[in-house]
Amino acid sequence: MICDDARLLIGAAPGDASRELAEHLEGCHDCGALQREMRSFEADLRRALQEPPDMSRFLTRQRPAQWRGWALAASVLLVACAALATWLLIPSETLAHQVVVHVQGEPQSWLATQQESAAGIQQVLRKSGVQLDLTSERVVYAHSCWFRGHYVPHLVLQTAQGPATVLLLRHEPVTRREAFSEAGMTGIIVPARQGSIALLSRGGANLNALAGEMQRDTRWMPAED
Repeated sequence: MICDDARLLIGAAPGDASRELAEHLEGCHDCGALQREMRSFEADLRRALQEPPDMSRFLTRQRPAQWRGWALAASVLLVACAALATWLLIPSETLAHQVVVHVQGEPQSWLATQQESAAGIQQVLRKSGVQLDLTSERVVYAHSCWFRGHYVPHLVLQTAQGPATVLLLRHEPVTRREAFSEAGMTGIIVPARQGSIALLSRGGANLNALAGEMQRDTRWMPAED
């Protein structure tokens, strides 16, 4: 079990005591701390819902019916906060996970070996408003893919260490570099002048060097979508 799976399970069921999760928690301090925090939060929420906060000392001049109204409002707020906290902890909604899922949906992209035509590559880039100073002989896969509400260029480039996937995400801004590993793939997401760039590899491709190249050579233009 990897950290993403463990955090998803903890967010959905903080009290889970499965053997697989227990084995992961034995060697992962961060996930163990998260489970303890979520269990404590769940217990506090349960007590709050069973026994609405005593606000009489703040509302000594209010009528009992008004006290009940304040207590109910506080309970509703606690439920809303719990829902928001759980949503933020679910890794399945992260950009990195959705990039992995998208690439998994196009397994043929990793098998491509034939060079894409320069015209085909430009058509894919133009649809998303992208210009890229890239020699076409390096590109063996170029598709315009629907991703999170927009068409994005999905490229596979041959490198000296093997193929690398590149997604140019002009509508997905990030503030810092993020590394991830999932489903047999390693990847990074890096900031771009507009949006971000996701890069993945199933082998030893030098993603950091390729990311620097993409950041330098990508230019964002008005999109057609």
